[in-house]
Amino acid sequence: MNRKRNTLFEEKHNEIEKRKMSLIQMVHKRAAKMQITWVSFLPNDLIFQIFLLLPIKSILRFTCVCKAWYKLIHCAEFVESYNKQAQTTPILLRGIYNEKPNTFHAETQLNQSKNFSFFPCSFGSRTRSKFIYFLEIEDDNGKLLDLNMSCYGSVVSSCNGLILITSMNEELRRYRHYSMGEFMVDSRTIPGKLIVMNPMTRKLIGFPVGTLPGKLYDESYGLMFSHSKGVYKVVHLFKDESGFIGCEILSLKTRSWKAVDGPVGATFHSFGHTPIPTKGGLHWVLGSVGYDYILSMGVDDEKFFVTDLPQTMGKYDRLVEMGGFLSFVTGLYKNHIEVWILKEFKGTTKWVKHHTIRINASPDYVDFVENDNVDNEEHGNVNNEDNAEHGNVNNEDNAEHGNVDGNVDDEEISLSCFALNGKEMVFRRREKMYVYDFEVEEIREIKMDSGKIMGHENIMPHSNNLATWEHLEPMS
Repeated sequence: MNRKRNTLFEEKHNEIEKRKMSLIQMVHKRAAKMQITWVSFLPNDLIFQIFLLLPIKSILRFTCVCKAWYKLIHCAEFVESYNKQAQTTPILLRGIYNEKPNTFHAETQLNQSKNFSFFPCSFGSRTRSKFIYFLEIEDDNGKLLDLNMSCYGSVVSSCNGLILITSMNEELRRYRHYSMGEFMVDSRTIPGKLIVMNPMTRKLIGFPVGTLPGKLYDESYGLMFSHSKGVYKVVHLFKDESGFIGCEILSLKTRSWKAVDGPVGATFHSFGHTPIPTKGGLHWVLGSVGYDYILSMGVDDEKFFVTDLPQTMGKYDRLVEMGGFLSFVTGLYKNHIEVWILKEFKGTTKWVKHHTIRINASPDYVDFVENDNVDNEEHGNVNNEDNAEHGNVNNEDNAEHGNVDGNVDDEEISLSCFALNGKEMVFRRREKMYVYDFEVEEIREIKMDSGKIMGHENIMPHSNNLATWEHLEPMS
């Protein structure tokens, strides 16, 4: 009797389970059918345009919705269109000894990947990690975004959505001969690694470092992008023991180093300045003061040339990329700031004074002047008559243009940080940041919602987009 009862119970239980499975399968089938119907109902062109308006975090999540969306988001046309309109979101590094759980660590991920497994991790337990933060600026409010991402090395360059990290072996520093500045490295020692990474997609690839310089800091790494060929390149400048400056380039397409002719006649006082990438190439500041030219390299022909500056560089003058063009910001230590843009006219390039920001002696307000029709202004400084012609205003014109309230006085203003998509430029003064709007000619202080940026922390311009070095298929 008990056996028969148990048998009936099992049969009834199995029947209930079958009904449950049947119901679940039916729900899954209907959901899949609705999803396919909804996705196929919208034309690809419409989905394409909608996706262009979404933030990159949403775009990355949508790659997991269905194969059709994954294919659309990873096609060459969409990536190119999305990257063109991506907003500038600067990055900064902060050292920390205690990492948080589930941290995406660049060097650790690289050593676990197949493409770089032959480079063992050689960092000691006392090596401090650097967390990568993003500075999001919107409506004069700044916020530090923590994506739980870190690295041992230093971010030395950012270009078109990718960053370049140099992770040098600590033994190079530990066994350095300080009196001669030479490396004392065993032939079996791995000198370090280069990491190219998209912080948003978290894709990364590793390469061996270039030729070791004669001294530890006599080298410069930069990242540039060829829009005509769609290729990213790592450029390495270094000074050997004889003082000769050599150059080598690593193409992310061929993934190998090649030697090219180094610069001739250019004297580097310091390699400490980060090279500035633009649409045409890569540009180096040779020293902090006294130079009236910079060193440039064409992104396609890979040849060096000298670019004259509109005036001799001062201590607080800087190069800035603005809207794809090279910008020279000068006068930061005076009562006005000048913004020059290097533009091309009839096959030649010349500096054009694009904006003048005047700072009154009073700490209560700042006057700003924009130069109208300054495209006629030739390389060099203009005289007082030209100022009137090109639209520079004097004190009487201040009433017409309006005084802008602000907290910036006429004391020393720190160097410019970065430009926001060619429409705004951010300046730092000690631990405060200010944004200048070129269109409305006004300056505003950026209020930090969360986190605080210290005066010694370096902010690097960056664009959060879908950039990749991999080959992308066209949209079908």
